[in-house]
Amino acid sequence: MKVVLIACHDAESTRKIDFHFWADTLDQRGDHVHFITVGYSLISKFKKDPRCPLPPYNQWKQITPRISKFSWLPVFHPIIKPLGKIPFLRKIFDLYPYLLPQQALAEIKDADLVIVESGAGLMLVPRLIKNCPKAKFIYTVSDRLKTVGAHPAVIRGEEIALPLCNLIRVPADVMKKDFAAFPDLAGRIVFIPPGISKDIMSIETKTPYATGKNVVSVGAMLFDPWMIRTLAESFPDWTFHLFGHAARLGTQHPNVIEYGERPFHEIIPFIRHADIGLAPYRNGANAEYLCQSSLKLTQYTYARLPIVAPDFAAAGRNNIYSYMPENKQELIKAFENAQTFDRSQIDLSGILGWDEVLEKIIGKVA
Repeated sequence: MKVVLIACHDAESTRKIDFHFWADTLDQRGDHVHFITVGYSLISKFKKDPRCPLPPYNQWKQITPRISKFSWLPVFHPIIKPLGKIPFLRKIFDLYPYLLPQQALAEIKDADLVIVESGAGLMLVPRLIKNCPKAKFIYTVSDRLKTVGAHPAVIRGEEIALPLCNLIRVPADVMKKDFAAFPDLAGRIVFIPPGISKDIMSIETKTPYATGKNVVSVGAMLFDPWMIRTLAESFPDWTFHLFGHAARLGTQHPNVIEYGERPFHEIIPFIRHADIGLAPYRNGANAEYLCQSSLKLTQYTYARLPIVAPDFAAAGRNNIYSYMPENKQELIKAFENAQTFDRSQIDLSGILGWDEVLEKIIGKVA
């Protein structure tokens, strides 16, 4: 089988997401994978965006005998800041799909399956359907586009792509209601929760911590520095370890260490040997889906960590202590309760591996 994966991540990035693990799984199955990175442009290079894909650009590169990648870097892409809301530019951004080089399209015209994640790749779907006539199309939703601040052109791209896809996979059951305006899609929308790299996370590692009382926070989506500052100041005998390109406080605290973006394998020991996991989400629009879709919550749970998270992201897990956003007393109480949680109570039976997630998704269109 020939599979095309379209995501806003470089295929060779050290920051691993579901698409990277799926590429490896497909490779091991003997399938051929074409990984296309979208959502960046020369504007990204000019702004020195750390997430910008690695070269070579606008050409195919073979990574393994069965995995190749295409780092697409056109002259522009839909952006919100600083000029993205100007009406004239909105019309310009609608031309984004037509910038994808013919070289990219020619290589995948005989694809059997195309999997697209939330983001600019959705704008490509109509063109890809014409280019790949025999392919099944799967839209795997990672986040609500409005919640993460996607450009209106991308949001319109989702609306156009939805009825064209054979399957829409959502990582949280509550997200099914997002598509109420498309009643004909009801039978194509399925809830399949996120997975983890069980084999990698189960490897025995040495503790990276020099002393006890360590808290880990992984990721920067909707990052709330208030939560970290409040806990760091209230619990000076605890050390807070922050991972993520934008997981920054902007202020100095002696018991807070900011690591920035790190390869996943370097973060695993910090998760496995932590005492508490944090989910410092600020309250974005319609962010309640994070209680099921958040990868960090699943990783923390697999490592049997008690978790502190805002109440909108806390449903369905007995190891989460929640608080009302910006309520200092509730946050402190939640952290105190997490310190005495019996980790043996955590049930791991419902946690899937990424290979299991992929098999469930593909099985729906087989």
